[in-house]
Amino acid sequence: MRILQRLNVFILLVLILFLAYIRYLTDFFIQNRFFLDALLVSLVVVLLAYLANSLADNLIMRRVSTSKDRYALRKTVSILITIFAVASLFAIWVERTSTLLIAYGILSAGIAIALQDLLRNIAGGVLIIISRPFKAGDRIQVGDNVGDVLDIGSFSTTIMEIREWVDADQYTGRILQIPNSFALNQTIKNYTRDYSFIWDEIRVMLIYGSNWKKAEEIALKTAGPIVGEFEDMAQKELSLMGKKYFITTYDVQTKLYTKMQENWIEMRLRYVVDPRKRRAISHLLISNILEFLEKEEDIMVGTATSIDLMKAPEKG
Repeated sequence: MRILQRLNVFILLVLILFLAYIRYLTDFFIQNRFFLDALLVSLVVVLLAYLANSLADNLIMRRVSTSKDRYALRKTVSILITIFAVASLFAIWVERTSTLLIAYGILSAGIAIALQDLLRNIAGGVLIIISRPFKAGDRIQVGDNVGDVLDIGSFSTTIMEIREWVDADQYTGRILQIPNSFALNQTIKNYTRDYSFIWDEIRVMLIYGSNWKKAEEIALKTAGPIVGEFEDMAQKELSLMGKKYFITTYDVQTKLYTKMQENWIEMRLRYVVDPRKRRAISHLLISNILEFLEKEEDIMVGTATSIDLMKAPEKG
């Protein structure tokens, strides 16, 4: 990469020196001095912008420790340098101030009409950089699209998709390019910003006549060792969030809620979990709870309509 950067700088320097030689040391293009001057200054602007971007990159790589912060800062600096360079180039090629203002007005109107979607994407990208509703590495949902943010570009955001035909929060393997205009008018659901846990629930259905109190005790006792670590970390993060947001509860304890349905008793186990481990933890909880419940003679898992899952209680 450094060799390519040096080659680009060398090519720009050669072009600048060549044009400077033609402009000041020869009599070529006497009738087109404005064109040569504008072209020469334009190349200098491009060179300075390139050097500034490279210098900023090197400085950020040395001074910023975390990869996520480096990524966000490099993107921001690159966009700002590009904007200043484009504005400078546009000003160079217009001679008079009044003409410049008219040209800006006409150009802005034409661009606004012809490139509405493109401008909305750019505005959305700037809004994302400034307000930071998410950053690279976050898991977000925009409309029906859910996934982990891989890259935030000037025009679109790239995410690695989850869900769709995959039953749970796991990758599908598809890479999605979402136009940045979504940041202007859509709700952005962030799974990991400020709080890196979510609440999840699993359902356990019991046939009427089962010892549901024992089932509750087994479910809670089984879940403790599996999700206990998440509870401790989630509690600490909630305490930190209380310094930034108005939080009404700090309760992250695993709880079980029982509800009577028409043909079964429904138990819902509610717990906190890392969103990226949601399916694995759900599977572990369900398999362990079912394993313990199946050992109990007075607990029957299933519903009154699923005869094949029922085991009739023995009468002594």
